[in-house]
Amino acid sequence: MMNLRASAVSHAILILAATCLLGAAVGGPVNAQTPAPAPAAAAAPVTAPAPAKPRNFALVSAVGDQFQYVRQKESVGSNFIDHFVRKTLVVPDHALNYAVLRGLDRAVAQEYPDSERVLLAMRGVPDIQNALPQDREALTMQHVLSVLEANPARKDWDQIIVVVPKWLMSERQGMGGKLTGIGIYVQPLGNDWDTSGDLVEDAVEDTAREQVRSKKFVAPFFYVQVVTLDAKTLKVLRSESRYDFRKIVNKDSAALDVQAQFTPEQLAAHVQRFVETSALKAVNEQADTGTVQVGPVREVKPEPKKP
Repeated sequence: MMNLRASAVSHAILILAATCLLGAAVGGPVNAQTPAPAPAAAAAPVTAPAPAKPRNFALVSAVGDQFQYVRQKESVGSNFIDHFVRKTLVVPDHALNYAVLRGLDRAVAQEYPDSERVLLAMRGVPDIQNALPQDREALTMQHVLSVLEANPARKDWDQIIVVVPKWLMSERQGMGGKLTGIGIYVQPLGNDWDTSGDLVEDAVEDTAREQVRSKKFVAPFFYVQVVTLDAKTLKVLRSESRYDFRKIVNKDSAALDVQAQFTPEQLAAHVQRFVETSALKAVNEQADTGTVQVGPVREVKPEPKKP
């Protein structure tokens, strides 16, 4: 049974990566400037003041192409150092960066409708996997700053918003430890529907609109550092750690394994929507530095299969 499950998980991961890649094709242009709408005609051209210059933002996603898959082990002995199965996928063609940039672009557009926005995607530091996990955030930020410093277009920008992966050693809120960047965490152990709230504090509604709790779930996560820079000086204006996740279950599914409640395509769709929404909230929400944003366990109905 374990071998069959491991095979299914590996197959699901491959499909997930491919689906994320296909989903990136609908993303907006990268390294392109979004023009501001034309100002309305003035009622009295002679006396009307000149329209204010639109603010110009550079939005930089440097989450790279690393997608983390972490699953709680179902058989744990005293000889296990790590109680989780961990895999890292390489998702090509900026699929993950595109999802982040869509969220950033929407957020800035809501705050500054007349703004001009430049979208930039960076693959990250070469050979970043050879560095210690706790050092990768700083190395990625150094790489981003070196690229920005050499970019002459900075003279036309007002602010730069940068998103880089964030590594968290400890477990929190029922999520596994040693998570970084973008990925999926699977917790297959525990009671399906629990009322004690020992591990999961967030109650959700099922199809009958009843409050339920689950210790089994699949959770897309978005662990990043969001840094706002002054474009001219590259001085840090604001820096915020984000540890966002969204725990999902499908109570209507008959599958015993919580991950099997979703097709890989459905998981990929959830990841993309979640990442875009989290990136949007990272800009729109006014929070103190270090605020942790978490998501409740939610029951998610499976999407209808296409004929």
